[in-house]
Amino acid sequence: MSADHVVPLADRAAFYDWSRAHGVRVRVACEDWESITYEAVGTGPEGELVVERLRCVLPPQEARRRLRLSYVVGLSHVVGGAICYHVRTVTPPVLTAAETDARHDVGLVAAALIDAERRHRCGATVNNLSVYVVERAMDWRPS
Repeated sequence: MSADHVVPLADRAAFYDWSRAHGVRVRVACEDWESITYEAVGTGPEGELVVERLRCVLPPQEARRRLRLSYVVGLSHVVGGAICYHVRTVTPPVLTAAETDARHDVGLVAAALIDAERRHRCGATVNNLSVYVVERAMDWRPS
């Protein structure tokens, strides 16, 4: 790994030291084909919410591999008589899954992400979202 593609150890160590000192769990906040962002949510000295994030860029070879395996997933639902569209790029949870299984899995992951991110804004839920496209990210072209 090249130093250009690795989070400096001092930054990584400081992030994990902060999370341990505050007794908070580190979780994956965001993941795409080129990076993984970790997040720790704690409480500041005056009781305010403090969010610390660490974005780790993957080495180029791993990023290219994940891009080849990623999908663009389009989902929609109806809100007040109009159609609301959502699109997410998702890497399958099981990288060695068969194509049909991977397509099914990324649809579920995308629906769960949209539910968590957008339910309060537009009412998107896992139950009311319908998948309208699942395509390899390398092959996807906006229409």
